[in-house]
Amino acid sequence: MPFKARFSALLALVSCGAACLLQEPARAAGDEPVAAELASLSTLSIEELLRTEVSSVLKHPSELAQAPAATTVLRREDIQRLGATTLPDLLRTVPGLHVAQIDGNKWGVSARGFNGFFGGKLLVLIDGRSIYNSIYSGVFWDAYDIALDDIARIEVVRGPGASLWGANAVNGVINIVTRSAHETQGGQATLAVGNVEKGMANVRWGSTTEEGGAWRLYARSRSRDDHQSLTGSGAGDTWRADRIGFRADSAAGSDTWMVNGEAYQGHSGGAPYPLSTANDISGQHLLGRLSRRLGDGSQLQVQSYVDHSWRREPSSGAVLEETVADVDLQHTVNLSPAHRLVWGGGWRQYRFDSVSSAKLSFSPVSSQRTVTNLFVQDEWTVIPETLQIIAGAKLERVPDHGSEWQPNLRAVWNAAAGHTLWAGTARAVRSPNQVDTAIRFNGPGVGPLPAVGNPAFRPERLRSLEAGWRAQLTPNLSSDVSVYQNHYKDLQTIEFDGASSMMYFNNAQGRTRGLEWALDWQAAAHWQLRGGFTLYREALDYSSRPVGPALISFQGGFPREQLFIRSLWDLSRNQRLDLTWRGVGPMDQRGVAGYGTFDLRWTRRLDRRSEVSLIGRNLLGPKHREFGDQPFFQETVLRRELSVVLSWGF
Repeated sequence: MPFKARFSALLALVSCGAACLLQEPARAAGDEPVAAELASLSTLSIEELLRTEVSSVLKHPSELAQAPAATTVLRREDIQRLGATTLPDLLRTVPGLHVAQIDGNKWGVSARGFNGFFGGKLLVLIDGRSIYNSIYSGVFWDAYDIALDDIARIEVVRGPGASLWGANAVNGVINIVTRSAHETQGGQATLAVGNVEKGMANVRWGSTTEEGGAWRLYARSRSRDDHQSLTGSGAGDTWRADRIGFRADSAAGSDTWMVNGEAYQGHSGGAPYPLSTANDISGQHLLGRLSRRLGDGSQLQVQSYVDHSWRREPSSGAVLEETVADVDLQHTVNLSPAHRLVWGGGWRQYRFDSVSSAKLSFSPVSSQRTVTNLFVQDEWTVIPETLQIIAGAKLERVPDHGSEWQPNLRAVWNAAAGHTLWAGTARAVRSPNQVDTAIRFNGPGVGPLPAVGNPAFRPERLRSLEAGWRAQLTPNLSSDVSVYQNHYKDLQTIEFDGASSMMYFNNAQGRTRGLEWALDWQAAAHWQLRGGFTLYREALDYSSRPVGPALISFQGGFPREQLFIRSLWDLSRNQRLDLTWRGVGPMDQRGVAGYGTFDLRWTRRLDRRSEVSLIGRNLLGPKHREFGDQPFFQETVLRRELSVVLSWGF
């Protein structure tokens, strides 16, 4: 179906849903809608931070302080106060993550190594819906321009999560949880303009029904200017995107349900395709989730979604299209006060279609595959309020690659009041993608020989050991430390095939290890300091000596050290000033020097429902690249950004 027809169909669906919901408004005639208030200026206390809910670690709600994994939660207040202008920018102050902007509309985001636009070892979800693209094994971040005010929290779990979330959750899981429609009542509009942010407008309206349900509709449009090429000229990497969407929530008796959907279209420029009137990215999704509390106290949840994406490759002109249909079931049972069992299964179908160009093609040009899985997780409290053991595994069957067991074993020990020790070991795999098995690329970045896929390419494999200590050292100071060692096998290499091409093989292995440390200090009643440090080392080598030119994919793509310091200062009842300094170590193999940079956000509340903000990014230090020597993409230098944002409720 052509995009315009699909876009019109989803718009009609949104309109019909809104019309049905509007037939029975919850308020009496003549009452005015209650405008949504902006978030409080006050900073959360250290104790409140540790009590934050997280659901991605165990697939059910638990407190952050008791999470048996290296976990960071960006709460709504964090999201507002970071001064981020894009979704990847929100993740820059998470220890253990590396966020590198490749050009004006492309980012590399990874956990614990192997960064690049197609790094592939980090699974990203939005409300439990995977946005991991199976063509390239990664995330096209330009397709997910979520309004930051609609995000409730972002849960970042570093380390393997495959026993619950499946293949590709190798080095971590990011789950972006959006706000319930009950939390976004009334209207809100946001406008932004700046030297790079040429213009952004977001409008949202929400209401309730007599039956206790709630809904919201939203529309968003933005246009961002390009950055600079290495020669100092404009890079042509302008980004433009428009989207509409909805969400509806309801809770009645023992049942709760949620439905959301969105459609977007836009342009992501880049040589040789600068800004034009043509749309070269588009997509739609529809997701539904039903949870039911059963009579025995257990909970059953069913979730299903359909997701479609289409894009023209800026480096080649080829067209790539993916459609994903997914159904997941989960049953959580409390067998006793000390024993919980979580089990379930899923079915997912991928449909891939492509239109070849002179530079890029796939063989076959279209394909379809179905992935099925079963998982179980057993949580056993050995000593009440002191020691807990978690064991689980997922069995996942992938066509042409057989079945993969992905087990996990963890322990949590509350050694003393306010002190939690945890340790874990797990196995995870990254599934082969279309590039690994079916691509043929002739173009810059791969040398004089074409790069071709290998139908015999196998899954990449990980065995992990990790441990951590999370503590509230004083009422005003908390610390979170984690260490890990990962052993990889069958890593992707690009090697001369002995004939006429460079081909993808599984001929690398090695180890990585690291340390991640976060500190939160309530320095004064209205001033909080936060910091984080990441230390990373890797030792990768060929498991089978290549016969000709070769490289280990993504080797050297993660800085050895990273550091950030944040100051969150409530200047007065109506003003706040937030400053962030970030330092990133060099990546010598990528030709990227270390750099330090500075971001700020100043906010002034105008009244109960409106505020104005000044945001600055990359303000200090030399202009810099964040990721170089990336095949198929031009290298760009980031510009300093200044923008003004006005938000008001109505």
